[in-house]
Amino acid sequence: MKKTMRALLLAAALMAALSSAACAEEHVDHKFGPYKTKISATCTHAGLEFRYCTGCDHWEKREIPKLAHTLEEWTVTQEPTCTVKGVKEAYCTVCGNRVRRYIDMVPHAYGEMTVVTEPTCTANGKGQYVCEVCGRKKSETIAKLGHDWGEVAVDKEPTCKQTGSGSVTCLRCGKTKTQTLAKLEHEYAEWTIVKEPSGKTKGTREGVCTLCGETTAQRFYWEGTLYEDMKPNEDVIRPQEMLRDLGYYTGSIRTGTFGSMTGRAVAKFQQANGLEATEVADPTTLELIESRWQEATGQSAGGAQDAGE
Repeated sequence: MKKTMRALLLAAALMAALSSAACAEEHVDHKFGPYKTKISATCTHAGLEFRYCTGCDHWEKREIPKLAHTLEEWTVTQEPTCTVKGVKEAYCTVCGNRVRRYIDMVPHAYGEMTVVTEPTCTANGKGQYVCEVCGRKKSETIAKLGHDWGEVAVDKEPTCKQTGSGSVTCLRCGKTKTQTLAKLEHEYAEWTIVKEPSGKTKGTREGVCTLCGETTAQRFYWEGTLYEDMKPNEDVIRPQEMLRDLGYYTGSIRTGTFGSMTGRAVAKFQQANGLEATEVADPTTLELIESRWQEATGQSAGGAQDAGE
């Protein structure tokens, strides 16, 4: 009986050993339980914790970082200056150790700048600052002044055909430079009409410059004429408003642009009122638009309302 029991115990022990060996050999990824703390961390030393595989006797450990010191109020033992860092100290209420920290240096206390080298028209100057605490010096560039040119002294008068020339002198350093004077604009006192404007066709006129005597020809519409592709201006808005009220125009009124839609509206009005449909609003057309609008609305000139689409 005793021999049988002993044999059974030996067999159980052998099977357990074989099972443990098999786990160690066959496990690719161990199945670990949770970490358990063996040594607790403090503010003076790290701690340790372990975990074990549930299928074999394999185990792992990892370090628990030290805890931060529990510090009391800091005391400054050395004040910082603009050249040396300061020092502050505090004691841990747990371990009693003293902890020291540096305090950043304070900025230099520079006074007003002193000019060492005056700037000129062509060269930078130099300024200097001095720290009122430690005496440290700091340099700074003062930008050059640039020339201070006086009035132009005319050496050759410009004309309508040729540029002139002159000279200017720096009031600070005396440097002189030559300067080109732009050509003059032609001045025309009177124009001679060669061909009057007709409908959409501009007329031709000639003028003689009172400065140089040169004759020039110019294409033109009568003064006050509004036409397509002219520069936008407020004079276009008034007839657009009146043409809108009379039912000829449905476009924009805000920009003062005389576009193709405005031209067609003018032509429709001209055709309806016995004028040549030129799409050009000459003074005669503009006067008739004003007259027809007053008849239709019973208002005097200037009574149209601002509006737009």
